[in-house]
Amino acid sequence: MKRVLVRYGELTLKGGNRQQFITKLIQNIKFRLKPYQEKTTLIRDHNSLIIEVADDFLERLISDLQTVFGIYSLSVIEKSTWDLKDLQAQVLKIVETNLHQAQTFKLEVKRIDKTYPLTSTEIKQFLAPLVLQTTTLKVDVHHPDLKVEVVVKKDQIDIFCSRIKALKGLPVGVSGKGLSLLSGGIDSPVASFLTMKRGMQVDFIHFMTPPHTSPEALDKVFKLASQIAKYNYQSFNLYVVDFAKMLQELNHIPDQSYKINIMRRMFVRIANKLAVSEGHQALITGESLGQVASQTIESITTVNLVSDLPILRPVIMNDKEDIIKIAKRINTYEISILPFDDVCSMFVPTNPVTKPRVWLAEKQEASLMWEPILDYIMASEIQKFHYHEGEFSQVVFNQA
Repeated sequence: MKRVLVRYGELTLKGGNRQQFITKLIQNIKFRLKPYQEKTTLIRDHNSLIIEVADDFLERLISDLQTVFGIYSLSVIEKSTWDLKDLQAQVLKIVETNLHQAQTFKLEVKRIDKTYPLTSTEIKQFLAPLVLQTTTLKVDVHHPDLKVEVVVKKDQIDIFCSRIKALKGLPVGVSGKGLSLLSGGIDSPVASFLTMKRGMQVDFIHFMTPPHTSPEALDKVFKLASQIAKYNYQSFNLYVVDFAKMLQELNHIPDQSYKINIMRRMFVRIANKLAVSEGHQALITGESLGQVASQTIESITTVNLVSDLPILRPVIMNDKEDIIKIAKRINTYEISILPFDDVCSMFVPTNPVTKPRVWLAEKQEASLMWEPILDYIMASEIQKFHYHEGEFSQVVFNQA
């Protein structure tokens, strides 16, 4: 069996909510490890978690844990008792395991339990000569090839040689539930991912306009939601809205330069109604300030005014290059750039207004019969798909 130390990081600073956050994190970890739960044992510590796992599942375990928000870092550890001979044996074991391509080492000791009879310096003086005598390693306290860390805890000592970076953030589920407007582009999946990082469970809503948008464009959205599912809550929903009738009505706007702004206002109105009925507490979009005409501060203000819920915009201050880097890291970029356009990209006016005025947007809407169409969409043009254990299934959706 191998032992993996899971560090909580930010969660240990949460004061009165600390145990609630840690409990949620452990629930999420257990769910992620469900496929091989019989091969693992979880042991809770004060500020960390130790997972014992069968040797042949170690790499898979670490890979899965690196997708769980709330974990600060991981280490494969050897455990020793307070007995000095046992400590020597375990230090040598982990050094020999990590000896390949290493020429220098450094020994660091931390005493969490100060009742241990030796000081940190004395432990170093006891262990370092042993490593020097039994290996070809030399000491380098500044830039060692191998850093051996010894942590003295109550009744045991942990020894490890590396800290594997994890996602950090907060466990998904501690910050409520949001509804993300998933377009099929690069930005909205990244915005959803960053929202999950702050502990919010994310459901998705997508607007399609058949026959203008293709089945491939819709399939692309399902693929994006599936790709970031491993970062999300245990299960989630994807709502697909047929926006075709509303789009036909938007073609009658007197000033076509306002079309994309009015369209976004309609998206947000529909998303608001759905979110309220389904228990969401916020909307999430992938807007980046000034990136396109419809994302100027004036355009954002025009859209905000029709929302009763807060609209979270996690990438609002990121440039495209930053967003693409994250998209590539979470493996959504190659899906997002598939050549199947969504409704926003297909119906951008030739000369969109960059500084819309609210009263002019309202005047454009006043010339349309949008309210009965919106009611019709809410009543009969939304499909609900539930994601659980790697698959989407359509479920009966009572929109009354």
